[in-house]
Amino acid sequence: MKSAPWLILVAVVALDSAAIKAAKLPATFKLCKRHDPNINACLQTAIQQAIREMKPGLPAFHLLPVDPLHVIKITIEEGAGRPVNMNMEFHNTSNVGLSQGVLTAVRSDLDKRIIEADGIIPESTMEGDYVMDGRFLVLPVKGKGKYKIDFTGLKATLKLQAEPQTKSGKVYWNVVKFELNIKSLENFKVQFDNLFNGDKVLGENTNKILNENWKQFWEELKPSFEETFAAVFLQLSKAIFSRVPEADIFLE
Repeated sequence: MKSAPWLILVAVVALDSAAIKAAKLPATFKLCKRHDPNINACLQTAIQQAIREMKPGLPAFHLLPVDPLHVIKITIEEGAGRPVNMNMEFHNTSNVGLSQGVLTAVRSDLDKRIIEADGIIPESTMEGDYVMDGRFLVLPVKGKGKYKIDFTGLKATLKLQAEPQTKSGKVYWNVVKFELNIKSLENFKVQFDNLFNGDKVLGENTNKILNENWKQFWEELKPSFEETFAAVFLQLSKAIFSRVPEADIFLE
């Protein structure tokens, strides 16, 4: 079976049943002039500050806290002919550390409504519940319980694409696409509890093998993680850009 990682649900944006209403950016948000010759440097600073301020959430935009970020369910399906061949589900995941990410570069074309950014997250941790069944290399792996994954030095590129949308005579950004490409990772450490129905020896040995061969294990998880967090950032972007007119974000 071809690998098909799917994001099932992401608990980031708490949208009510009412129509999306206009809102104002917090007064503490830095704004940039769209024709500033140093627009990319300005956007880098503005986005960096916004990430920090969004950590506890933004009630005016119906945004829940983004650090810790809660992901309800991620599913990864097995694929034949690969070193990792297993079904995995991660439930009730809490991700800590995203707000500590540092932007290293921003590229933009505001006329085309494109913003691209490079960044690094020095350290982050995911914890929650897991279910897995399959094999890694030649090792059978099966378990259900708590898990923890530590990431170190995650470098990524993010790209936002929007289209113009007019509401009540004002132009808004309708974010239609968000791409996440994880470029590199310095280290990746996992701990899966209760492997093989709690067999301590098998569990410790399995975690050891997974961590000794973490690059291969990570490559299997990477597409699902990219898809998941791209969906998260898409929701975050939509929650803001759908409520604030373009002219109030990128000043003339």
